[in-house]
Amino acid sequence: MSESLLVTDIQSFLIDHAYGAARATPRRHLLHHLHLQGHAIDDRKMRKAYENMGKVGSCSKGIFWIVTAEDRKIAQGQLHSHAMSELVREREIRDAGASGEQGRLFT
Repeated sequence: MSESLLVTDIQSFLIDHAYGAARATPRRHLLHHLHLQGHAIDDRKMRKAYENMGKVGSCSKGIFWIVTAEDRKIAQGQLHSHAMSELVREREIRDAGASGEQGRLFT
């Protein structure tokens, strides 16, 4: 199936079932729906398909179609939190190398 059809199916599912952060749904529900629609994809490919869709957000409950300014704030907070965690991890790796602990970091 085509990429544009996949994006269209993701959009329709989210508008019908996860319209706004209050109605967020787990990714597995979207993945199950896409399989029923004939898309042979896994979770990673599904996330790749919607990662650049500006109206798709996520929160602790799952993913949702961004409707309000509050939804956008929730989605931005989730992205910021994830990005900060990655930056902290990067600093830990960098600092361990600088102090000569590189060999013991992942043992």
